[in-house]
Amino acid sequence: MGILRKVLITTNCNFFMMDPDGQSSQSSALASLLRQKHPKYWALALAILFFSAVSKLPYAVLLVFGKLFGTLIYLAGGRVRRIAYANITACYPTLSRQECKQRAFRSFKELGIATMETFRVWFGDAAAFYEPRTKLVGDAYWQSALDSGKGVILVSCHFGSLDLNATLAALHVRKSRKYAFTYRRPSDDLVNNFLVEKRSPYSDYFFPVSNLVGIIRLLKKGGVVWYAPDIEVKNKNSVFADFLGVPASTTAGLSKLAAAGDALILPFGHYRNPDNSYTLKFFEPLKNFPSGDPVADTRQINKAIEDIIEPYPERYWWAIKRFKNRPEGYTKLY
Repeated sequence: MGILRKVLITTNCNFFMMDPDGQSSQSSALASLLRQKHPKYWALALAILFFSAVSKLPYAVLLVFGKLFGTLIYLAGGRVRRIAYANITACYPTLSRQECKQRAFRSFKELGIATMETFRVWFGDAAAFYEPRTKLVGDAYWQSALDSGKGVILVSCHFGSLDLNATLAALHVRKSRKYAFTYRRPSDDLVNNFLVEKRSPYSDYFFPVSNLVGIIRLLKKGGVVWYAPDIEVKNKNSVFADFLGVPASTTAGLSKLAAAGDALILPFGHYRNPDNSYTLKFFEPLKNFPSGDPVADTRQINKAIEDIIEPYPERYWWAIKRFKNRPEGYTKLY
């Protein structure tokens, strides 16, 4: 097994990390995974190596592979399949049972595509590949935010590939402002190092969401911060606010960040088009935000996310436990 690790490390450095121009570029974080003694890290590294190779496929073929990968997850993952179905049933009560199942199935195919898009960002030249095939919609809203001179919080959500979403924004935003990608830091340092290595080329700063000082400091300097607030939370900074008609435990932290950083909230989304081109869309900045009412503010954030996902609801990550915590008197969904 020790020889296998050495072979994999050599293979990683000399083949799988080849950039689009054919030049070798070693991934130190991935090599670190392979040097660990615990088999779980080898398994993770092998999976990453496999998908890094798959990401070099012609793009149309890659997306078909993504659909197949998502279908496999749907068929094999009974637990996550039930979570997705429960979420969709709760959020779209007018859909029939069969329609909910169909949307759940399509959501897993889209999740598979999002996985392939993510690896294409990680192991390719995203600027050279995606920028020419992406058109901008809502530039007037972006320009208005720039003209204000304030910092900007770009509100996104778990819709399609998060890495592609943040990268497409970066390719546009960094022409005018400093840009930070925020994330929830994994507990495993090696996994965290890998994520930082792969995401950092497309951002000026890479902040855990807990790094409030760094986020606020950048906003005060007129920087732009990417933030996805639609993950289940339950702490002193969370409130229940409707998301598609269902009470969802949601962070109220954006109200505090906007106030502390004197920042605008600008929702945006990215959309894959039928010809595999992309659209980056900025929505109107939130008005009267923060209002002083954390529940009203958070509902406004959730409404913005509803608007982002409305054109393609099957691309939302329905497999996450969005409604794990419930208000008193509500039955559990999972």
